[in-house]
Amino acid sequence: MRREILRRPVQNQRFVDVFRWTREAGITIVANYMLGIPGETRADYPLREWDLITKIGETRVDNQGMITLGANLRVRFSYLVQKLTKDGKVPLTVIRDGKEQTLQVPTMPKPPQVITGLEGAYPSYFVYGPVVFTTATTELVGGMTRGDGAWASWLTFRGSPLIRRVTDKPAFPGESLVVVAAPFFPHRLATGYSSPAGQVVKSINGRAIKNLPHLVEVLRDAKEDYLTIEFDSRGAETVVFRRSEMVASTDDVLSDNGVRTQGSPDTLAVWNGKGAR
Repeated sequence: MRREILRRPVQNQRFVDVFRWTREAGITIVANYMLGIPGETRADYPLREWDLITKIGETRVDNQGMITLGANLRVRFSYLVQKLTKDGKVPLTVIRDGKEQTLQVPTMPKPPQVITGLEGAYPSYFVYGPVVFTTATTELVGGMTRGDGAWASWLTFRGSPLIRRVTDKPAFPGESLVVVAAPFFPHRLATGYSSPAGQVVKSINGRAIKNLPHLVEVLRDAKEDYLTIEFDSRGAETVVFRRSEMVASTDDVLSDNGVRTQGSPDTLAVWNGKGAR
């Protein structure tokens, strides 16, 4: 969506009073998201200041700017923008002057970056033995570097790609960074190693890792007895595991730590695909 459009959740009494005419007109406000500020919106742009978004496509937007997918899943309404965009426009239903109307709103494609945001989606992940891998996102990096700055200083000192590549474009189509999402799950295989949390995976058995699906593919198709995982930061510890033990330990790790599935749907599709054990 246009970056210069300001989105404000309409939640307090002041805004409710401003839009009391919707009730007087007999319109139920299912969502009340205001876009734009006075003097900001261009005359030829479909959205106007004080417009209230009620739907994206045929999906209702609630007063937190969220939509419901399935029985219990709620995500930001922007999650559907890419899916619903056709010919560079997305359908939005708004309340304007007491009446609902549907607009075709131009979208602005984001410039490609190697570290992107989740856009309301759940993060992808994959558990292999006591290690959990995920894709580096702006939310992950923001969470790690927020606070007293200790993590940011550590990542900068180590020359981590999470810092030095935060504004980079992908070096090739589909490139993203794969990060160890957390300390090792408790297991004897991790004995003697320091926590790899926050480390970006550089290679596995000498194969440079392109993205999370590629990492899963490399693990799935590996034939070597041992797996050597190298990380992309100064002074990072290289970890070596016996492949058969990593595979055999995964179910126990999941069960012991209350993790329901080994990976997100996208990574499991790769793991169970061509070349699966």
